[in-house]
Order: sequence, then structure tokens, then C-alpha cells
Amino acid sequence: MINRDFWYDVLRSGAILGVVMALSHIAELYLLAYSGVDIATMSIYFLLEWLVAAGVFVWLLVRFSRRRAAAMDPKYGYSYTLALSYILMISMLAGIIVGATNTIFIGTMGYDTYIDGMVGRVDEMRALYVEMNIDTLDSSFNEMVAALRSAEQPSMLSTIFSSFNSYLFAGGIIGLVVSAFVRIKPQIINTEDNE
Repeated sequence: MINRDFWYDVLRSGAILGVVMALSHIAELYLLAYSGVDIATMSIYFLLEWLVAAGVFVWLLVRFSRRRAAAMDPKYGYSYTLALSYILMISMLAGIIVGATNTIFIGTMGYDTYIDGMVGRVDEMRALYVEMNIDTLDSSFNEMVAALRSAEQPSMLSTIFSSFNSYLFAGGIIGLVVSAFVRIKPQIINTEDNE
């Protein structure tokens, strides 16, 4: 049975998940567009950070789902669909927080600085390919730079919508598995008096 405590738990868990994922996303954005770290080192840091963030995302979903299951009334149980709904809701809330934080961070650091950083990364990749005597992708790099330079800063709403969809998808995939492990069948309580 869903009550006010359930919705409070959704908001609390979604906010915690959102803040943790937002911090992770800020670290990734900083490494990618604002840091002066060379592309090889940045790639290693980026990969490690992404793996840790993905692990924390799954761990938090499992932890919050188990806690929610334990808080449910045993006579109602905790169905697979309710567990999946809970995971989807906290994932969606996390996506909203990440999208808003992303827009605020890039706005604070400067969108032009962000574009310059991304163009710099494309130029670093181009230089790596030139060192390897691969020059067939030069036109592709030029197209990427032109696309970056002509791109307008997305609105907060479009960024939130994109992040919302990403987290809904990721939470849904993970939720399909986690919900099967945290569900609890309703317990039938015998109310007959023993004589």
C-alpha cells in the first residue's frame, strides 16, 4: 500500500541519488572541458570516475530499494511492479537534479569556455591521429569543430529533459533486475483464535 511515507522516501532517496550523480557529472564535465589535463590522462581519469559513478548508482538503487522493501507492511508485501515504480521514480528525480546542475555548472563556468574546451579536446584527438599517420578523419574533425562552434547553449528545460530520459532508461534497466530481488510476497496472517 502506498502512503505518504512512500512518497517521502521517493523524494529523499531521489534527492540523495541526484546530488551524488550531479557531483559525478560535474567532475566529468570539468575533466572533459575545463581541465588542462592532457587527453590520455583525462581519458583514464574519466573512465575510472565513470566506473565508480556507475557502481555507486547501482549500489544506491539496491540499497534504497531494500530499505523501502523493509519499511513496507508485511501483510501487503512489496510487489515487483511497486519496486520497479519506486526505482523509476527516484531515477527520474535524480535525472532532473543532474540536468539542472549541469546547466547551472556550465552557465557558471561559461558556455563559451565549455565550447573552447571541447574544441580543444577535438584538436588533441586530431593531433593523435596525425601522429599515427591517420589523416582520413580530418574532415570529420572539422565537421565536429564546426558543429560545436555553431551550437547554441541548450535551455535548462531541454537539458533536464535529456538527463531525465537518460536516468529513466538506466534506472529502468537496473530496476528490472533489482525489483526481482527486493520484492516481498504478502504474508497471510492467521487471525483465528486458537482454542
